[in-house]
Amino acid sequence: MMRIDDIDISILANLQKNGRMTNVKLAKDARISAPPCLRRLKAMERNGIIAGYHAEINADAFGFGFRAICIITLTSQNPVDVEEFVNCVTKLKNIRYCFATPGNSDFILGIIAKNLEDYEDIIQKKIQNDGNIKSIKTLILMKKHKDEYGIPVEVTEASN
Repeated sequence: MMRIDDIDISILANLQKNGRMTNVKLAKDARISAPPCLRRLKAMERNGIIAGYHAEINADAFGFGFRAICIITLTSQNPVDVEEFVNCVTKLKNIRYCFATPGNSDFILGIIAKNLEDYEDIIQKKIQNDGNIKSIKTLILMKKHKDEYGIPVEVTEASN
């Protein structure tokens, strides 16, 4: 595991705020010169600390104004049945995340859709067709109050 220090944390915090920040600006904000900043950045990429880069796209600009969280319970937790369910949902583009959960439910899905009818179509035609579904509970997301990407690197101890 790569050791992370305060300079690395500064670089990571700035990249999370602005992934297009230049190396020169990253270095200046971290109070180091550009070459060692770039070396640190490349080392964090190689070691998997920086997993990738992406653009955050406004879902509303493309008409995806409906967001929901689905809590899925399967009838069978047989590994073959679970794998079949996971393969099904990972192919669906409207499902933006899928997490396995312990306890009374098996999976949490994050779904975006154009509207309620579009969402119902996804659930009824693409998810409920799986014969292994015991129950689906839906939480409709309404007004967004906070939606931060990434992790709070600023509060992470620099002693990994």
